Amino acid sequence: MDNKAKKCAELIHSKLCIETDYGETMPQVDYIVCIDDDATSALYAAKLAWKYFMKHENFPTILCVGGKGLLSRWTHKTTEGQHLANVCGLCGISDKHIVVLDEGHNTGENILAVRNHVLRNRLHIRVLFVCTKRLSLRLFLTQQKQARELVAYYYVIEETLEQACKWYNGKRLCHCELMYHELASILDRCEAYAGTFQEPIPFEVTEDVREAANYLAEHYRLKMPRNLWQNIKALPQFVRAVREVKACRDEMEAELETAISQTKADIVKIMG
Repeated sequence: MDNKAKKCAELIHSKLCIETDYGETMPQVDYIVCIDDDATSALYAAKLAWKYFMKHENFPTILCVGGKGLLSRWTHKTTEGQHLANVCGLCGISDKHIVVLDEGHNTGENILAVRNHVLRNRLHIRVLFVCTKRLSLRLFLTQQKQARELVAYYYVIEETLEQACKWYNGKRLCHCELMYHELASILDRCEAYAGTFQEPIPFEVTEDVREAANYLAEHYRLKMPRNLWQNIKALPQFVRAVREVKACRDEMEAELETAISQTKADIVKIMG
């Protein structure tokens, strides 16, 4: 276990993110977006949809977003968007309230898919993004650049690094190394794409966070924004990750079933 990597990952996870701006008052929205390869987004989107229904007596449409990623093609049998839709359905969301947008290959394309779908009816442009902490900053910067027309709120799922490393999202694989790969790329991707399909980071990145990002980027390279096959260091890491996915598939499926059962119990409480 790389203790330095763990400390660096904890720092990045807590600092390179945005905060929730969608509170208990639950202002009206037309869409709830769950996005990424992590079913946690769908579990929270489903709970928020039911809470919204209890307050406003109608369901917003849930957009389930994401194509096939570098690792999700191995962890999921479907696209990321369809995987999220399946989880929402198991949590009691009717098919008529779910739309799958799974043609995108990256955050930029995913946000454009959301934008294009939402702007078909310009009277309904209020969107709530439900996302993990590790995705929140990149998602926000991309939405601000690609889809500023939307009235966007963010519900950022508050978890410690340990809580965010799950079997079912693949981030606990290889002793949480797959989470380190994810976190290693955040700063690099935000700065590399600033001014293209993302806005620049709206706050100063402190030196300790930059050093932590540099350390992870040097050692965990799967998600770095460059061609995997040109990155020699990443090849054995990629092989190891795929082997681990195949070996731990039962644990991943069992944990997701447990998480869905807990979410359904939470929804029963929400409905009183």
